[in-house]
Amino acid sequence: MMKDAAAAPVLKVRDVSKRFPGVLALDAVTLSVAPGEVHALVGENGAGKSTLIKVVTGVYRADSGDIRYLGETVAFTRPLDAQRVGISTIYQEVNLIPLMSVARNLFLGREPRGRLGLIDVGRMNREAAEILGRYGIDVDVARPLRSMSLGAQQMVALARAVAVDAKVLVMDEPTSSLEPREVETLFRVVRLLSAQGIAIVYVSHRLDELYQLCDRVTVLRDGRAVHTGRLADLDRLQLVSHMLGRDLVQVRREGVTGFAGGHEVTDAAPVLSADRLSKRHLLHGVSFDVRPGEVTGLGGLLGSGRSETAKAIVGALPLDSGTVTVDGRRLRRLSPRTAIRAGVALLPEDRKAEGIIPELSVRENIVLAAMPRLARAGWSPGPGRTGSWRRS
Repeated sequence: MMKDAAAAPVLKVRDVSKRFPGVLALDAVTLSVAPGEVHALVGENGAGKSTLIKVVTGVYRADSGDIRYLGETVAFTRPLDAQRVGISTIYQEVNLIPLMSVARNLFLGREPRGRLGLIDVGRMNREAAEILGRYGIDVDVARPLRSMSLGAQQMVALARAVAVDAKVLVMDEPTSSLEPREVETLFRVVRLLSAQGIAIVYVSHRLDELYQLCDRVTVLRDGRAVHTGRLADLDRLQLVSHMLGRDLVQVRREGVTGFAGGHEVTDAAPVLSADRLSKRHLLHGVSFDVRPGEVTGLGGLLGSGRSETAKAIVGALPLDSGTVTVDGRRLRRLSPRTAIRAGVALLPEDRKAEGIIPELSVRENIVLAAMPRLARAGWSPGPGRTGSWRRS
């Protein structure tokens, strides 16, 4: 993929550090990406990947070190400044405007206009359809973005990022909400962009993706860059060893033990049973059991009912018929409240929109499900350090 490994870096981060209260998030991190290179940025959660991306794109300001772009030192104060010079970012969470049309999202801030300065909607829709068509996306561009699946929205975000004449494209977990067909389309687009000389920083926990796409890799651990080199020179266990900070022998031993340490659970009574869950146009008699210690996969294409089944189990999707049983007890009047009380929790597909309440603090979000147990006479703990109470 990478045309010239000796080419001057289009983006170079040198000895960048970033500190938050009580935390050194980045400790003298160095990273360089050449034109046409697909560079993997990996590490465990909390290793500093997102912080590094935000420093590069102007969300945060580095405390020390410097960033050079196209040979010149830069210090962006906001993401828009980075985007205007050709550094685009696709985040794991789609940062577009759901109520606007697909075309408006694609051309937001650079809409084609007619003689009187008004937006030329016809031209915008035609060009949007043409751009998306290059990436295998066939949708009605006049529809609101929110009417599309999360995976399709992610592909629109990709098309928008590339359409601004990007020279560096940062992709943060881009396949997390895509179905297999869309992943294949994404890979094809990444290879096409690489062939055009665009430098790509690719963040993912999925090792299969990294070895299919990436030329080099930088491993972050505890805010430090602990390894940089050709990905082809590392096998997977070596890569995991760098990420975890453990020697290769220990990683091999733990990997083998973890693989062989499973236990037979098929004879155990189900801890969760879904029986003939039905919802008009969405679910049609879905049934399955989950036994103690078992990981049950629920697969299917987008729109097949995977997320709807998960929501139905926790009472977030009212059912027309069907039952949910936990530990042998049928949940009556199924609702999120009764599911939580029974010990059933949901981590939704769209965590930002459905998994948290952004207006509340981290503390309040963490204890949200437990609030009824924490409340006293209808009052719950407030956000203050003194343990103040407020009406819940």
